[in-house]
Amino acid sequence: MKKSLIAIAAMAAVGCASAQSSVTLFGVLDVGVAHLTGTGISKTGVSTGGANISRWGFRGTEDLGGGLAASFWLEAGLDVDTGSGKGAGGGLSFNRRSTVSLSGPFGEVRLGRDDSATFLSTLIFDPFLTNGVGGNMAFIMLGAPIQISNAVSYFLPGNLGGFYGQVQYAFGEPPATATNTHQGNYAGARFGYRSGPVNAALAAGKLKGATAAQDIEIRNVGASYDLGMVKPMLLWATEKTGTAKITALELGLTAPVGAGEVRAQVSRYDTASSNADWRKYAVGYGYNLSKRTQVYGSYGHLSNKAGAQKSIGVQGLTATGTTLGGKSSGYEVGIRHSF
Repeated sequence: MKKSLIAIAAMAAVGCASAQSSVTLFGVLDVGVAHLTGTGISKTGVSTGGANISRWGFRGTEDLGGGLAASFWLEAGLDVDTGSGKGAGGGLSFNRRSTVSLSGPFGEVRLGRDDSATFLSTLIFDPFLTNGVGGNMAFIMLGAPIQISNAVSYFLPGNLGGFYGQVQYAFGEPPATATNTHQGNYAGARFGYRSGPVNAALAAGKLKGATAAQDIEIRNVGASYDLGMVKPMLLWATEKTGTAKITALELGLTAPVGAGEVRAQVSRYDTASSNADWRKYAVGYGYNLSKRTQVYGSYGHLSNKAGAQKSIGVQGLTATGTTLGGKSSGYEVGIRHSF
């Protein structure tokens, strides 16, 4: 891994010199200490990505003239607590994003591995950005994709009076001898409106399984309104596969306080025709030491109904587990630095 990092850094330095700094190195390093509890069980350790996912990458744009531009983006996830990448055996992997795109007055066409269209609202309309002990669980209910490979995406241009959107198709690429040659294919779309204090979006998609009963259908709607003193937000999300269906509803807010921001959310997760439901609430605060550095603390608590046994985990520190109908909680303090 070290040799790979050195080689890529050297190539980036050469590219920046020859292309007048058209290539940018960027990243986030986020690490903390977390304490997690289940039913009669607890653990403490070093976590990563409690406020923002730790990552590093390269991105760049070339002006092609006539309003056209070609761009690339390579972004790799990191486990700062161990110094490992997200690839096999802790190696470097551009698992978060690996795309090339062409943009212009028509919008943007993007190819490669990227966030799925149906994941983005569960991220944007969560005060904790799905991270740490406080993040919502609306994106990990029945297996909907977070990032997806082999994707072709089209994004609307940014001059439509606040309206935005994308359509996305990803190829599962099973072998030609597979019983279902559509397995792994994904189709999704997301459309919204953002202007002034208002942001609202809806998304829908389907991930093909080995059989029709294993298809995963995803729907979500999110909205926020910035009142200045506080920004409330709402997220409704559902996933369905076969006879299983889970629906999430989250109410959240962020509020500037001093040099930082308060974050809070309450959410519930209802499993259709079952008592495998759970509830979660969380509160946190991030204090900005500078534009690029923040210290933060968060607390989350989860309660299961009789048929559920969900528990809180964080990156770098797995959940303790709990019993059916049990409770789980966790707190985390950390520091995030972006560059």
